[in-house]
This record gives sequence, C-alpha cells and structure tokens, in this order.
Amino acid sequence: MKLILSRKGFDSANGGCPSPILDGQLCSLPIPDAGAPTRYAEISSFNGSSIVRIVEDLTRGRVQQSDGAHLDPDLRRDAIPRSAGWRSIFGQAAAAQSHLARQEVGRGDLFLFFGCFRQAEKVGGGFRFVRDAPKLHVIFGWLQVASVSRATSELAIEIPWAEGHPHLAAPERYKNNTLYFASDRLSSIGLKTRGAGTFDRIRPELILTKTDSNCSVWQLPRWFHPNGRPALSYHSKPTRWTDCDDSMRLQSVGRGQEFVLDVDEYPEARGWLRSIFRAANS
Repeated sequence: MKLILSRKGFDSANGGCPSPILDGQLCSLPIPDAGAPTRYAEISSFNGSSIVRIVEDLTRGRVQQSDGAHLDPDLRRDAIPRSAGWRSIFGQAAAAQSHLARQEVGRGDLFLFFGCFRQAEKVGGGFRFVRDAPKLHVIFGWLQVASVSRATSELAIEIPWAEGHPHLAAPERYKNNTLYFASDRLSSIGLKTRGAGTFDRIRPELILTKTDSNCSVWQLPRWFHPNGRPALSYHSKPTRWTDCDDSMRLQSVGRGQEFVLDVDEYPEARGWLRSIFRAANS
C-alpha cells in the first residue's frame, strides 16, 4: 500500500491566499482555472455562506464568481448538481502524474489531501483573515483508489455521471491525463468509513505544520524518519529531517504536489492513519 500526501487547493501560487478555517471548519477552495467547466458561482454554499463571497472577499476581488474553478479532487457530492452514479474522483497530469506512475500508485492506495489554511472570520457580512493568524498545512480530505484510468473523450462518454470534472471536460488540455476513482470503503486500513470524503473540522491530528513554525515545517511521528528505508518521495535528503525526541521535524519541499510513502516499509503508518480518522470523526 502507498500513502500519498497530496498538496491541493488555494495557496500563494494558486488563488493568492490560503483556504479559510471558519468557525473551526475547513473550507478548501478549488484553485482558479479559466478552462474549467464549473464557475465559482455554481459551487454550493459552505455552512450557509456563499463560496463566491468567501472567495471574492479573501482574494480582494482577484478571483470572482464568473471565474472557472478547478473542482479537483472532487470529494463532496453536494458541491455541484450531480447525475446518478456519481463517485469521488481525483485527476492528475503532466510531471506530477509521471511521479505517481513511477511510484506505482494504484488500487488500494490512499491519498491524503492537504493544503494551506488560515483562520478567517465573518465581519459585517464579509470575510477576512484573522490578524496574525498563522498559515498551516492541514489535511482536509482523502481518497482510497479503486481504479485508475486514462482521461479521454471516450471515457467521458462512458461515464456521463462525471460530466463537469475538469480533467474530462477537455481531456486534450492535459498531458498524461489520468483519473483516480474512489473505493466504496476505506478498506486498506481496516475502516468502514467511505472511500473518499472531507474532514469537516480542524483537529490537531490533521495539522502537519509544527507549532510556531513556518507553514512548510512539519511535525510528524518519529517513525516517518527514513532510517535506511525509502523516504517520503522528494524528502530523501537527511538535512530535511530533525529528531525532536518525541517527533520528527521535516522541512517539506516548497514545490511538488504528490509525496509518496511505501506503507509496507513503514508498518506504523496504518495505526497512525486509523488514529487520524477516528480522531477527526469523533
């Protein structure tokens, strides 16, 4: 089994700001995409608040309701209107997909999606970030892989329930265009939880960023240290890892989307993953 820490959603390079944490809940914003079939105005509200208002306020108008939204990973059934048979999908392409292919990511493997988040608040009908609130890398969703397919025009016809997914709306836009379809259940780590979804509320177990550190400095269990084993991909340099007695500090890479860990080499990962889901859903 492979565990993939997958960076997604708004950040300084995509959208221009973090996704918000509102009243303790994680609101991962899909990045702008002029060629996407879904507009921000079409995305359902977040806890009664308009996604458009959140996006426009937090970006100070740089991203607007008529802009395209790259709704991927597509994890929430109620994000937009759906056809019968819909299931969660994640699309990847280009160099990032080549990396997943080299790592032989496929059936039974588990994506944990994380992004850059910051505490925000609603004031006078509008939204703003809380002054001095830190940026955090937070896990906001997951997808266990049931199957992998090349994204083609033929596939789009075969699965009409996926209409509107950005990697299928115009498959030729992407090189090495690939789709990962969700499993029914989170069977790889022995849980009955559905195979894909989002974590509603922020919990300590979902936060990767080390307290009082830069967003990209992570605090992980000590067993994450390679110690002669294949490292979390893109993180093999020993200087990235610092032993902090009861944990490991990792200076995560500034670029890259998909970081892969071979769970067969790190058997402790299964218990860690189960603890995340149990804590987040308690």
